[in-house]
Parts: sequence; C-alpha cells; structure tokens
Amino acid sequence: MKLTFFLMLSASALVLSANTVLAQDAIDLDEIIVQSEEDPTGPVVGYAAGTTASTKSGRSLLETPSSITVVTTDQIEDTAANNLSEALGYSAGVVTEAYGADPRFDSISVRGADLQNQIYLNGLHFSRSTKPDYGAPSLDIYGMERVELLRGPNSVLYGAGSPAGLVNLIQKRAQFDGDSSEAGLYFDSNGSYYIFGDANRVVNDQFSYRVVGKTGNRVLGIEDYDNPGGYLGFAAKYRPSDATTVEFLASYQNDDPDSPSGVPNALVGVYANEDLRDFYFGNEALEYGDRKTFNLGAQITHEFDNGWRVVNNTGITKLDWSYSNLSVGAVTGTEVARTQLLQDEDVISFATDLRLEGDVYMGDVFHGLTFGIDASRFEETAKSIFYYGQDPIDFSNPDYAPATAVQDGTSWAAYKNVTVKQIGIYASDELEYGNWRAGLSLRHDWNEAKGQSETLYDIPGTGAYPGYTDLSREDSATTGQASLGYVWDNGLSAYMSYGTSFQSFAEPGTDGDALDPTTGEQWELGVKYLPATIDAYLTASLYQLDEENRAVNVQNGAGVTIYDQVGKSRIRGLELEGRANLADGWSLTGGYSYTDSEIIEGDNDGNELGLTPKHTFKLWASKEFMDGTLSGLTLGAGARYIGDRYAFNANANDLEAVTLLDAAASYDFGNGTEFQLNVTNLTDEVYVSSVGYFSTYYGDGRTVSATLTKEW
Repeated sequence: MKLTFFLMLSASALVLSANTVLAQDAIDLDEIIVQSEEDPTGPVVGYAAGTTASTKSGRSLLETPSSITVVTTDQIEDTAANNLSEALGYSAGVVTEAYGADPRFDSISVRGADLQNQIYLNGLHFSRSTKPDYGAPSLDIYGMERVELLRGPNSVLYGAGSPAGLVNLIQKRAQFDGDSSEAGLYFDSNGSYYIFGDANRVVNDQFSYRVVGKTGNRVLGIEDYDNPGGYLGFAAKYRPSDATTVEFLASYQNDDPDSPSGVPNALVGVYANEDLRDFYFGNEALEYGDRKTFNLGAQITHEFDNGWRVVNNTGITKLDWSYSNLSVGAVTGTEVARTQLLQDEDVISFATDLRLEGDVYMGDVFHGLTFGIDASRFEETAKSIFYYGQDPIDFSNPDYAPATAVQDGTSWAAYKNVTVKQIGIYASDELEYGNWRAGLSLRHDWNEAKGQSETLYDIPGTGAYPGYTDLSREDSATTGQASLGYVWDNGLSAYMSYGTSFQSFAEPGTDGDALDPTTGEQWELGVKYLPATIDAYLTASLYQLDEENRAVNVQNGAGVTIYDQVGKSRIRGLELEGRANLADGWSLTGGYSYTDSEIIEGDNDGNELGLTPKHTFKLWASKEFMDGTLSGLTLGAGARYIGDRYAFNANANDLEAVTLLDAAASYDFGNGTEFQLNVTNLTDEVYVSSVGYFSTYYGDGRTVSATLTKEW
C-alpha cells in the first residue's frame, strides 16, 4: 500500500509540474542522458544488442534495472535455430523441450516457470489458451529480427502475466538504409528442407516495404514425422514527416505440426534408449495437423515540438487449429495401448496500447515519463476429445498399415467457450540525477472473463459423467515496480529492483471451479558492464521470486492433463550472462544460472519445482577469419549443460543432467554467397527431456544441416 501511494503521489506531482517545466528554455538532454542510437526494433550486427523494445522506453540495456536477453538475427543464423526454443537455447537459465521435440509449442522455462503463454509479438500479447492440451501459435523464427527475454515481473508494463518473465518477438521491419535481397536453401540429415527469401525496398524518403517468406518441411528424428508449412511476412514503413512514423506489420503462416506420442514409461529402462527415441508409436492415417495463424498490426509514433511523443501499438491475431494424434498408454509385454486425441481451437485476439512519453527536468533531476492505457480482448472456442481403446502397436513387431479410428468406446471430452477482456492504465518515471538512476512505475488492471467449460467422461454401459465450470469472473489488481541504480563513467552499472505481478486464468481446476489469480513479487540485485573499448555486454543478477496460487499441470482420473494450484513457491537464483563481438572476428555468447526452487506452502511442501534444474551452463563461440588463406571461413562451437531436475513437483522421476555439443562452419565466397554447415547434438546424446504421467519424451538427436544463402 505504501508503494502504491508513493507512486501515485510521484506521478501526480510530475504531471502538475510538466507545463511549467516545458515553458522554460530548451535543454540539451544529450549531455546528460546515456541513450543508445540503436533502433530497439532494428537489426544488430553481431550478438550484442544495446537496447530493447520490450521496456517500451528504448532505454539502454545498461541502465535498465532488470535482467534482459536480446537474441539477434546473427546469432539465430549462426546457430541454425529453427524455432523460438532453439533461438533461446544459449540464454542463461532457459530450459526447453518440456515435451521433447514438439513443433506445436514454443516450450520455454525461465526462473522455474513455463512461458508458453507469455509470448508477445511486437509488444502485444500473442494470446493462446492457457490449457496445456490446446493449441498455440508458433511463428517461424525466420520472420523475426530479434527475440527478447525479459526476466522477472512485467505486469506493470503488460498487465496480467507470469512473475518469471515474458518473451517478445520483433518481426522483421522495413528499413530505409537501401534495397536488399536474400534467398536461400536449407536441408538437413532428417530430411527437412526449406526455401526462404527476404527483400527490402526503399521507394522514396517516405516509404519502404519488406517481404519475408519461407516454405518447406521440417522432419524430426522420428520416422514419418513430417511438419510441412509456410510463412509469409509483410512490413511497410511510412514517414510523412520527420515527426511521424507509421509502421504496418502482417504475417500469415500455415503449417501442419504433428504431436509427439512419446514413449511409454514402462518401456524406459527395459530397452535401449536409442531404439526408444527413434521409434514411431503413431499411425499416419490417424495423425494430422492443420494450423493457420494470421497477424496484422500497426504502430504509429508522433513527436511533438516540446519533446513529448505519442505512441500507439495495435494488433489482431487469428488462430485456427485442428489436429489428431495417438498417445501411448498401458503396456502389456511389448504391446502398447493407444488413445486418439482430437482437438480443434479457434482464437481471435485484439490488443492496443496507447502511451504518452516525455522528457522533463525538475531542477537537476531528469524524468523520463510514460503514461499509458492498453486494452485487449481474447475469444476462444475449443474442444478436446480422447477416444480410448485404439488398436495397440507392438514395439517388437510394429504394424504401420493405415488404421481405422475406434470412436465408440470410452471417451473423455472437453468443450470451452470463453471471452477475456483486460483494460489497464499505467504510469512510469525513469529518474536521473548525475550518475544515479531510479525508476517508479504503477499500473491498475481490470480483467473480466465470461464463458464456460464442460467435460464429459463417457464409459459404455454406465453413461456420461458431466462436469461443468462457470469461468465467468471479474478481477482487478494494482501492480508496481521500483528501482534504484548507479551508472559509473567506465560503463559499469548496479541496480536494485522490486516488482509485483498478477495473472488470471479462464480455466477450471481440479475442484471444478475456475482457477484463482496468481500473484508474485520479486527482489533483484544486478550488475551490468558495457565496456567502452570492446563491443560487449556482461550481466550478473541475484533474485528472490515468490508466487502465490501457482498453477501446475496434473493428471485427472481420465488421464487428461488439467490445472491445479499449489499454495506458494519461492525461487532464489543467480544468473550470469555475456555477449561480445571481439577483435579478430570472435563472437561469444553464454551464461550460467543457479536456481534454488522450493514449494513453501500447500501440496508438496518442501519439494523442488518440476523441470527446474539447479545448474545450467551455455557457451557459444565463433571465429571469422578476416585475411590470409582462410579468409571467408567462419568456425563455431558451443556447449549446453542442463543439470539434474525432477519431472514433477512431487519430485518423482529424476531427470539426469546432459551436456550437448554443437558445431558450425561457414564460408563466404565474397560475392554475397555463403554456405554454412551446422551440427546440433554433435555426439548424438540420447537423453530424456521430460516425463509425463504415461509418456517419456526424448530430446532431439544429432542433426546435420546445410544452408546456402545469396544476398544482393
């Protein structure tokens, strides 16, 4: 309450004084403020970005009082990342592959929390169902300019969200620095292939546009596991004057991701892991996927003569999703029972963010002020049906002949229709006094959900057992953030911050009632270093994160994944991360994290959080040869270590630590043509990435890929 009152008082005083201050003579702010000239949405040469769009202020990363990772296009290309999870694979504390190699979702865990539903596109929430069994958008990483990971609570900027953080994708945008084109081919040892292209055109000083496209088929290391699809992105930038910029962004993606069946838990440890990982437990006749994702957005910025500016960011997303797959069940000898899962989901989401930003002096203190209002609307219609009793498959003698679905036996079905609306108002003040930095932010949200969820569990001869949950509820929450920091002239900075969060759920829990909102708070201490003599960015942070009513996945009596809420969890951790573009063609990125998680109230009190390793370590290095006989050659290598962790909050199924090695080599022919080879999981480690209630999911095996690119 004291924090809320203080923030409101600060914001009110600054608003009342703004007109008086602006009437004074103009002040050269460049002499005082440390700001990067880098466009926070634009391309970056190398691995080390200087700003981020996710903070909404464009403030230098050095002066931002939170832990942020920006993955650039250069890093994505050098590591041959094919999706968001792979793009963040070398970021400190990130754990991926919660369901093995699954092309349906971008599975990313940070600070003990799954961020599947914390994906943003161009600063707007890319909404999806919170239920883990339903579908999700997963945009092609080739269409992205940057990937930004914000750790810690961000409700004060974005409203409802996880206290662990969020991921913001920045689409490739039209540029004014000249015409450019790119085209290429990709193929790998699994049988994947893509063709891709990227063209930017400058029409005149006021208008430019860009088209990005990719099509092909991603084949996982499992027989018959195809995932064909295509992506088309369009961007345009219009500058009618020096004061006004209008950007349009659109994309359409149509892909057919299949769902992994997993490996029956009863077979793990009995047969060789290599055989289990590569075995296909499904049937092509009963498995398909069809996902269509459309996105349209616009951002308008206008600069006033008095140093203030107004920014509006608006977007709409449409997702149509339908798929069928076979999941594994009980094992008798070598015969594995299977269940057919049919799912359909239609989602449309709208979001808009309008904010006023200005720079004001009050005596010797500089204030970077932001006042904003945002609103969003999310509509979802979904169904999920399990048909038990499908034809089994024999692990020792598999029959992949086209099967016929059995849909007259025991079944479980869920139907959901929900609309969620959110309106938020926020204000922030970024203060500077000499080398001191401080930040104060306050936000209030109103969240309304209307809808229902219905489940039917049908056992032949006994009738259906229905379950109905009214998902309608209204919530409101006030969140805040405060920070204090110091920036030395040598490029070193230190900060302390405190932030709160809330998150609401339009989902039923195990008791049949709608889930309660979660709340979180975090303390963080950090140090950052941006040396003047080299292009590098180094960070270290210590934090404590508490979350009330944390939602976790559990299994119900029908074998279906639903949500339950634990009382309270606490995570204490250390994160170290660095990125550098060094002399003689060296580029480095890597990080280490220590995460101590504990459930401190409710079920499983005293246990660690599932899928939360205490230790992770990542390092990627590349060397470009500038001259001599090796001129044009670039070599790269990396290592990713994921420590021991439990599969569930009950601390059963201990997952062993694994170290994965990657390598790369490319050659630039000097005429815009480049050929690149990459090997992921170089030693073909066979490892378990996660364990479900019936299934075990293995991580990707060794993949050798080749990319040929032509730029002009």
